[in-house]
Amino acid sequence: MKPVVRDRFVMPIVLPIAIIVILALVLYGFSRILLSITPEAATATAVVVAGGVLGAASFAAGRKQVRLSTIAAMIGAITGFAMLAGGIALAVAGGEEGEGEGQRPVVVLAAADIAFDPTVLTVPAGHPFTLRFHNQDADVQHNVDIFDNDAFAGEPLFPGEIVTGVTEIDYSVPPLPPGGYFFRCVIHSNMTGEMEAVEGEGPGGPGGPGGGVTVVAQNVAFDTTTIELPPDVPTTITFDNRDAGTQHNIAIYTDPELSQELFNGDLITGPAAIEYEVSPLPPGDYVFVCIVHPNMKGTVVVGGPAGPPEPSGPT
Repeated sequence: MKPVVRDRFVMPIVLPIAIIVILALVLYGFSRILLSITPEAATATAVVVAGGVLGAASFAAGRKQVRLSTIAAMIGAITGFAMLAGGIALAVAGGEEGEGEGQRPVVVLAAADIAFDPTVLTVPAGHPFTLRFHNQDADVQHNVDIFDNDAFAGEPLFPGEIVTGVTEIDYSVPPLPPGGYFFRCVIHSNMTGEMEAVEGEGPGGPGGPGGGVTVVAQNVAFDTTTIELPPDVPTTITFDNRDAGTQHNIAIYTDPELSQELFNGDLITGPAAIEYEVSPLPPGDYVFVCIVHPNMKGTVVVGGPAGPPEPSGPT
């Protein structure tokens, strides 16, 4: 390359633009990885990668002459290190989260305007479960303590960590014997609720939280493409919207063309959770979607594997 071209065109124009484009692509890919793992793992991974970036930049800056090959090697090293660290974090943290979700049912609880929502919870008896707590009050501290008496006397059966909103935390609650319990926020004594531990068919079964299933929306996608419901009985779908500032819902239709609506749940803006009360559905296959994001969709299977969805709605 001629020196005049390098000095007047490549170095001052082409090289900075190329570096910006490459770093933007790396940052975008790295951000997708961080959004897929837990906040704690994401923070640790970001700190490690930041240290690697500083190390590579210090090495390049310490050379007597910074050549184009040195800059290319530095960018390649940063890219490779970021992707390697992100991949390890995704494999470790993502695997742990998936394993926990498969073993523990999830109960969703929110705090908004210095009040719990809902104030009555149903949890599985005799099984550990995850209490997913959304603190929606900005800059306000909340927690969840569980007691076996409505006077909240003595030590709590489960003391939840205090968190400052807006944030979300998963509490790992040990098994509770069948019976009635009570929960409160240790910061705000007016925030109280009741909890019923009921015997069912084990984690994730029909006797689980809310008497139904839990569906999560995150990164503009549902966490499942299949919802299984019992036939001809009212059911509950707990919907957990984790996309901050984004509206989602669950609507059920008879067919992929959405020709007949059977259920249309309220839109909620994340992070938030809601329990949908779904009227009895006859056996068959149906379609569920988010009406705001039609690409978010799946199949509702009522009463086990079935053929094509019935053309009519509930009778």
